[in-house]
Amino acid sequence: MSRRLAHVLLAAMLMAYCGIAQAQSASAVDSSSTAEREAYARLPVCTLSADGQHLAVQPCRTAPARVPMPRRPVPQRIDPLPDTRLAPSTPLPVLSPLSRDRAMLPALAPAAPAIGMPAPVVAPSMPRALNNCTAGGCNDAAGGRLNNAAPGMVITPQGQVCSHNGVWIQC
Repeated sequence: MSRRLAHVLLAAMLMAYCGIAQAQSASAVDSSSTAEREAYARLPVCTLSADGQHLAVQPCRTAPARVPMPRRPVPQRIDPLPDTRLAPSTPLPVLSPLSRDRAMLPALAPAAPAIGMPAPVVAPSMPRALNNCTAGGCNDAAGGRLNNAAPGMVITPQGQVCSHNGVWIQC
């Protein structure tokens, strides 16, 4: 063992010994007279000898409790929250009789996104239950056949890839 480790172990043994002595002496001091308390207070504080192998003086008393150090002040860092304000809404157009008639016409098909713009994301459908599954695929509740693809994936008759989890499927 290194010398440092030996000192640490001896210090731990000393603290354990003093802790036992303190527990025994605390119960004895509680039930004893003030004269015994004063005699205990006159004992020297437990310390290690110069060689670090045993207590320097016996009997001894435990060291007085240290006053806890206050925590050092540290400035509190508060990060600002991101801006979550909504964009100002545009006022609704006022419909004149001519524009009101155009508003009643059916809407045209939505324009294709401009080049370089991402296509709108389609939300996934609600999960559907499966009736039974075999090695080749599963049948859904409507009787449609879903063929197995990669693990956890099936392909619908329309060619749509769906995720398969237990008895549920979500496209």
